[in-house]
Parts: sequence; C-alpha cells; structure tokens
Amino acid sequence: MDSKDAEKNRDTISIPIEGAEENGESRTSEQTKESAEQYIDQLQRLQAEFSNYRRRTDKEKESLSTYVKGNLITRLLPVLDDFDLLVQHHEEDQQCPAEAIQIIVQKMKKILSDEGLETIDALNEDFNPEIHEAIAVEEIADPEKEGTILEEWQKGYCFHGNLLRPSRVKVAKLKVMNESA
Repeated sequence: MDSKDAEKNRDTISIPIEGAEENGESRTSEQTKESAEQYIDQLQRLQAEFSNYRRRTDKEKESLSTYVKGNLITRLLPVLDDFDLLVQHHEEDQQCPAEAIQIIVQKMKKILSDEGLETIDALNEDFNPEIHEAIAVEEIADPEKEGTILEEWQKGYCFHGNLLRPSRVKVAKLKVMNESA
C-alpha cells in the first residue's frame, strides 16, 4: 500500500464518538479526519512503546541469564581449583589417589544437585522411553525381567523436572522360543 492509498483510507475512516451528533447535526468531515489522525497517532505511539518494552525485557532476560551463569560458575570454581591441585600433585608423585577424585566428583555433584540437577535412576528399573534411550537389547529367559534395564552406559539427567539427557541403557527382552524343535 503506497502513501496515496494510505491517505485515501485515512480520509474514509469514520469512528463514532459519543456526543458526535448534537441537535441532529452530524460531525463534519474535517472533525472526523482530525479524530482519525489522533487515533492513528495514538496507535503509532503505542506500537513504539511496545517495541521499546520488548527490547528492554529481552535485554533484562539476557542480563539475568548472564548473572545466573556467573553465579553457577563461581560455585564451580572451587572444584576447578581442586582439579588443578590434583593435576599438580599427580605431576610431582605420578600417583593419583582415587579417593581424591571421588571427593572432587562428590563436591561437583553436590553443587549441581543444589542448582536443581537430578540424576535419573535406571539400573534394574523398568524401561521408560520418555527418560531412557535403548542402545542395546539382551535376550533373557525370565519373563518377569522383560523390559528391565540391565546396564546403564550413560547417566541421564533432569533439571527442575525437565529432561536434559536420557539415560543410555541396555534393556532385557524376552527370548522367543523356536517351536519347530
């Protein structure tokens, strides 16, 4: 629509306003045009305000996200320091005690758990395709164990109830007996 069409449409806009007709007289074309221009001006201002509001909220979301990430990283720095010390100790002694690694891993798990990370239990549980990903199947003879997870190859995680990564598992499948024998 070019500017001439827009101008024609603006001229033809008629918006009824209370009290527009007094003593049987109707509003003049000039008053209607002036009123329509006021409405158009108001609409343009509202559109600009909304656009500014959207930009401002997007900027605030980004700022909040950066703050939250910074807070999490700050909480993880002691774990990073522990890994640095472990590497430094390993270079001197050429031995890396398993207990030290376990302590660091537990510290990391605690921080992530406090932030809302949940581990999905999989081993010996019933297979659930919503939270488990079957990577392999093993045939078994016991019908009661069918659909049970036999091995967990990669842990699955949820964050505040939302699936981040499914557990990668091996599932038991009932062995089909060949009746032709």
